[in-house]
Amino acid sequence: MSGAETLEVVVKPAVSNELVRHLLVDSYRAVESSIHIVREKHSGEHAACAVSFEERNGGQRRGLIGLCRHHDGTWQPSGGVMGSPRVTDAEGVFTTCGGWGSVGRKERAAFGGWPAEPSAASARMVDVRSGQVFAADEVENGVVIFLSEGDFPLRYARVELLDSAQRVLRAGPAMHAAV
Repeated sequence: MSGAETLEVVVKPAVSNELVRHLLVDSYRAVESSIHIVREKHSGEHAACAVSFEERNGGQRRGLIGLCRHHDGTWQPSGGVMGSPRVTDAEGVFTTCGGWGSVGRKERAAFGGWPAEPSAASARMVDVRSGQVFAADEVENGVVIFLSEGDFPLRYARVELLDSAQRVLRAGPAMHAAV
């Protein structure tokens, strides 16, 4: 390459923002100009995007959209959950949250949301029977996303919001959070 030639590098997002926007407009009645992709998390060929938007009727919505990269390199929807921001009770750990289970070996389970404790730096999901931590994530852009190859045992799980020193700020049952 001579000094006069330039190399153009195009960096594409790992997940197609256009696909996420299309899903929100078509399936969740989002006002396109209000869509904000808050966070994207990956696990192999799987991704979950935390999104917020305004519905066509004026309601505010937040949630997660799941995507799976197929063998031809295209991204396809693999799950999704939406909710409205809400005030939590004493046991609530998220203001909006939810998830979906894995489907065979092709999909990942996802669970996450917007922590109810603004100073939370991270979160973990703990099996209350054994004390084993089976999922953990840092809070990024105000959102926690857990991804797993298998389903989360939500019936026996507690979600803990932690400060930067890993002290528990708030904890509650995962099933309560998902309601």
